[in-house]
Amino acid sequence: MSRVWSRRSFLGLTAGAAATLTACGQDKPGTVAGDGSVTVAHVFGETKIPVPPTRVVSAGLTDADDLLALGVVPIAVTDWFGAEPFGVWPWARPQLGAAQPVVLSLADGVQVEQIASLNPDLIIATDAGLDQDTYTRLSQIAPTVAQSGRAAFFEPWRDQATAIGQAVFRHDDMQKLIADVDAQFSAAKDAHPEFSGKTALLLAGSVTGDGVRVTGPAWRREFLTAMGLTVLDTDDEIPRDRMPDVLDEADVLIWTTESDEEQASLLADPAIADLRATTRSSHVFTGKELAGAIAYASTLSYPVLADRLPPMLADALT
Repeated sequence: MSRVWSRRSFLGLTAGAAATLTACGQDKPGTVAGDGSVTVAHVFGETKIPVPPTRVVSAGLTDADDLLALGVVPIAVTDWFGAEPFGVWPWARPQLGAAQPVVLSLADGVQVEQIASLNPDLIIATDAGLDQDTYTRLSQIAPTVAQSGRAAFFEPWRDQATAIGQAVFRHDDMQKLIADVDAQFSAAKDAHPEFSGKTALLLAGSVTGDGVRVTGPAWRREFLTAMGLTVLDTDDEIPRDRMPDVLDEADVLIWTTESDEEQASLLADPAIADLRATTRSSHVFTGKELAGAIAYASTLSYPVLADRLPPMLADALT
């Protein structure tokens, strides 16, 4: 996978210039109109979906999770990273069942022609970085829901989930799933009062010659505050010469490593070896699945974090 399409490259993206959205002409988002349709607002205007879809293409990097969370099995999934079967990670695989969706890629842009060949009745592209031309071409195939305009990729997870829930006529069900995720993080906070007053940094899984990147944008770290931790306010890129001062301010460092080799490489780096976090064993190394769960930031992946990360944090803070 080329670096431009790698997980870490995308996770470094911050919100782009916001666009003015056309207000949806309904009293309540997701309301089914008198003609049986639903209308979803996005950066390019509004998309009217005439009936509940049955052939949905997931054209964005993380869209499939929210579809599967609602029991909507897409006919095509866009692969991101991890080399998972059909581009679907373990937390979503039970919802996929025996289905074998077509696997798309964004490595060379949206595969418009291949999507057209699938004869979809809805294209979900909330995480595909659509431009106007690509949106227009997709809309000629089927109703297409694009990003809201807050960012080209990786908009806040609640926003993406809400748009997808509306598009598949399941707004209320999606709002319940979102509330359930929030409740799981809140329960983790209640179960670990020792997190209160403790500071944390969420970091990339490797250190480059220039330094280390804080996983961003900021909304990606909100699950830590939801569990009672305080996320240190720092630059998105921490230069190597400032790493000791900045990283030593945190009570726990969470590294989104994907393998034992990445963990070993970090600990062998002199800048990491000399940290207080190393001497007091207050590092948390995620491993592949938790790194993926953080990256996907979905209604299916976040429950994995709420279940598995708190015990790891508690051990590191002991």
